[in-house]
Amino acid sequence: MNRPIVGITAWRRRLDTFLGRELLQTLSTYYSDAVIEAGMTPVMFPNGQSPEEAEHLVAMVDGLVISGGDDISPATYGAETSESVSGDDQSVDAFEVALVQAAKSAGKPVLAICRGIQLLNVALGGTLSQDVTAPGAVHELITSESDPADLSARRHAIHLEGDSVLSGIYGATELKVNTLHHQGVNQLADDLIIDGRAPDGLIEAARCDGSWWALGVQWHPERMESSDHNPLFGAFRDAIQAR
Repeated sequence: MNRPIVGITAWRRRLDTFLGRELLQTLSTYYSDAVIEAGMTPVMFPNGQSPEEAEHLVAMVDGLVISGGDDISPATYGAETSESVSGDDQSVDAFEVALVQAAKSAGKPVLAICRGIQLLNVALGGTLSQDVTAPGAVHELITSESDPADLSARRHAIHLEGDSVLSGIYGATELKVNTLHHQGVNQLADDLIIDGRAPDGLIEAARCDGSWWALGVQWHPERMESSDHNPLFGAFRDAIQAR
């Protein structure tokens, strides 16, 4: 069987280069490496394109990964903006929402990571909490002064529902995951079912209720050990091949 082709959304942001500060389409090699290791071929989807391109792009691939990135604009889900929101861009939101909706219409599997689960929830009609962090809490405060090594090493436990897709994937009802976000799911979309929660009650994993394979996780599995991300990306590959 040919290797499945997977579209991965890029993070459009301004970074310093030798030509000055430029707007770049970026994608961490953690994502592409995890996709390749799981037996799939990654293709980057530059972000901020017209939503009208979504159907054509989704038709080109076998599955879709919605990656991490900046905050989702509260306007995208009909809320007022708080001071904690940063980097939000409604054109990026609109493009990714259109990708999710196109994938749902086509029945193509979606794996949504960090911002991805938030975007999946919003695309299906849910809302977000604009800041879930607090000093000393399960989801600790993240600032520009936070040490990158400390951020990467942070872990918290999540409980998986016994009948969840994730408990089947990992053969467990508890996982230790990283903590690299400051927003989270608030009102869950009607089409989603909770797969896992953190001790503070925050929804950390959710899946589509129905035949469409769409699974979102709030953590970054691709930035964890292979034993942590291989089962999830492998299940995503299997869902693509089963289709």
